[in-house]
Amino acid sequence: MRRLISLVSILVALAGLGIVLFNATTLDRRPPGIRGISLSAPAGDSRLAQTLTAIDIEFTEPVRTGTVEARFRIEPPVEGAFTWDRSTAIFTPSGKLAADASFTIVIAPGYTDLAGNADADGLDGWTFRTVGPPVVLRATPEDGAGGIPLDGVVELVFDRLMDTTSVESAIDVSPSATVSATWRGSVVTLGFGQTLRSGTSYVLTVSAEAADTGGSRLEAPFAVRFTTVGTGLGISGLIPADGAAGIGVASPIAVRFDAPIDPESAREALHVTPSADGDVRIVRLPSDQQPGTTSTLEAADTLLFEPSAPLAPHTTYTVTLDPTVKRLDDPSGVASGQTWSFTTGAPTVSGQNQIAFLGARGGIRNVWVMNPDGTNQRQLTVELAPVSSFDTSADGARVVFASAGIVTITQIDGTGVERLTPPDGRLEYAPAFTPDDSGVVVARRDPAGGDLGYWLVPRPGTPGEEHQILGRGAPEPGSAALGGDGIGDTEGTPPWMPRIAFEATGERVLIVTAMGEVALVALGPGRSAPIFFVAIRLVADAAPVWAPSRGAFLVAGTAPGNPGRALFAVDLQGRVTRIAGTDGAVGAAGLRPSGGLAILVRLPDGSTRLRLLSASGASRDLAAPVGRDDRWPAWSPDGKTLLIGRTLTAQPGSSDGIWLVDADTDAAEQLTRDGAFARWIP
Repeated sequence: MRRLISLVSILVALAGLGIVLFNATTLDRRPPGIRGISLSAPAGDSRLAQTLTAIDIEFTEPVRTGTVEARFRIEPPVEGAFTWDRSTAIFTPSGKLAADASFTIVIAPGYTDLAGNADADGLDGWTFRTVGPPVVLRATPEDGAGGIPLDGVVELVFDRLMDTTSVESAIDVSPSATVSATWRGSVVTLGFGQTLRSGTSYVLTVSAEAADTGGSRLEAPFAVRFTTVGTGLGISGLIPADGAAGIGVASPIAVRFDAPIDPESAREALHVTPSADGDVRIVRLPSDQQPGTTSTLEAADTLLFEPSAPLAPHTTYTVTLDPTVKRLDDPSGVASGQTWSFTTGAPTVSGQNQIAFLGARGGIRNVWVMNPDGTNQRQLTVELAPVSSFDTSADGARVVFASAGIVTITQIDGTGVERLTPPDGRLEYAPAFTPDDSGVVVARRDPAGGDLGYWLVPRPGTPGEEHQILGRGAPEPGSAALGGDGIGDTEGTPPWMPRIAFEATGERVLIVTAMGEVALVALGPGRSAPIFFVAIRLVADAAPVWAPSRGAFLVAGTAPGNPGRALFAVDLQGRVTRIAGTDGAVGAAGLRPSGGLAILVRLPDGSTRLRLLSASGASRDLAAPVGRDDRWPAWSPDGKTLLIGRTLTAQPGSSDGIWLVDADTDAAEQLTRDGAFARWIP
């Protein structure tokens, strides 16, 4: 019996030991962890998401869901809800995530598994980004391409997979054409069947309604322009130019072709939206070429629409040319259709505290004006031949300008246009107002091209008779020969621009002729019986300026016995003095109120820089961008800044825009990307 009790005791002890060993080897003592995080809608990268995405968090074992959800945080905060798939938590945002934004997921330590084991680490931070708006990476053909076959296609490559239905619904073609779409991943090929017309400019637009597969839409509409192959007649110019802004409300609309055109095929080919009343003519644009050039209807190469009333200000006009215009000598040659647009500005109420300049951005070189900070740039003159020169009146109320050898005066708002040049075939250039605005000095040639020198002509409505003040030196015909902004490649001022300066009373005037002669002219009381004083043997090619504090004119040039170029002072008796410290001068801006002088100098490396001379004679060169030359300086009314033009050193005839430069700090501000010969008004 005693042995039986011992055996039972041993068996009970062994059973207890088995239970202890079982618990030690089978119960879960390990804390849960995170196996991985993933995005339900990635965008080509594990940490880049579509804006419509869920976040999947996979744990190493099933967990108590409430302990995870209570510790979950996303920054910036996003509203959403959890669902669970066994050991995976799925957080679904309530709406789209912000585009192109960064998000960080944090899970605080302490969540537990089903056995109650608690995690001690948590998730310190897992960051991902959302995609920005979809974009079109490229288009084939490229924007502006020409010669596209009538059976050609347009291929658009997006940066991601797109919602094909939304893209196709967002496509528009103008002029209208049938479009069919074929997709290959993120690439769509657009065909047009047989609906494209020859010689026609098309604009294919994808609106901002186009969305990717995540619902993100284009940030802005995308457009590509192309022109189908034409036959036999090309377009050489549009007026106003496509995309030009600030166009004058009195501007004509014109299409110039590369050959004479058949009038009957062109008269109904031009359409303007919004509609505008006016007259259509077939013309040859005016020019000041040598006498003998014919300008007959048989040689007319321009379709011209002249509005009968001013266009609406601050309005975008769209012009469409039908593909119906034929060559005069070959009716089988038909010009391309064309669609372009421009936006008008508003007439300038006052010219005071404005800047005027020559610019060709509207398709033809004309006078433009802008605010001193470069804003509100708008076209003043609306000539069809390039404006070769201009001047403004002392009160800023009028502008006088030359175009195709004809001098015209207009009010600053574009009204009151008066032709100063008689319609007798003579040519006139380089107009400049007298200080009292009662007259205009012009350079003149007779109808046969003979040099008539310089004349003083009364402004319309003022007393007096015109008379010659200098017997020679008018520029040769050809103001239209200078392309673009009319800069040319000369160091100084082209002869078509005014190269003239008056002293304050208007009784003396210094003229630099087209041949470089420097003449001091005494107009005298009543401007009758002029007396000539010539600054003997001084040769210049820059515009002179009047320096009141010196009582003399300043002009850059050369003189015998003086090596190289310099700035010279010419006093009212015609005496010439070389100004020290001005070696290499190619132009001047006159004196600032403090007595300082600004000149343009040619440096040894060939570049042109602005040099400031103080009243004490100290000098320094202003800083300028590498590869740029300074041109045509003019002081601001307060004498604190200089208005200059800049050109490309490698291409002297190409403008780098108009700039304001602080004379004390060299700080420069670019006002325009184009233009030349800027000046303050008045």
